[in-house]
Amino acid sequence: MSTTVFTTLRRRRRGQYMIGRKQQVFPVGLHAEYETISQRLVDAAHVNDLQLALELVSHPSVDVNFIGTVCLKSRKTEVVLNGESASEVRIEFEEFRTDVTALFLAAHNGNIALVRKLLAIIINTV
Repeated sequence: MSTTVFTTLRRRRRGQYMIGRKQQVFPVGLHAEYETISQRLVDAAHVNDLQLALELVSHPSVDVNFIGTVCLKSRKTEVVLNGESASEVRIEFEEFRTDVTALFLAAHNGNIALVRKLLAIIINTV
């Protein structure tokens, strides 16, 4: 993961400044820490823990657009026709692993306070 950082370099003539571009590299240990904090934000949004999610959002190295892996449950309903006898309704729960963001999980859980906070952060970083 690299981030573009713009720096100013002073030229020797007439005090002019030149804007250059270089790549910033994060050490491996810190990258793992950023990923852990961002995954914790996804997990907090998954279990609908507003207090923990707001604490993690205020952390300076959290990535609110981080895509984390969670296990979602979905309900599948099926009506089984039994000829002349009564119909039967079967309800099955399926679990599947998928990649989502904290914003998706907050909206999915109906946590409007967390959705607003995440949207405000995303808008301010753009």
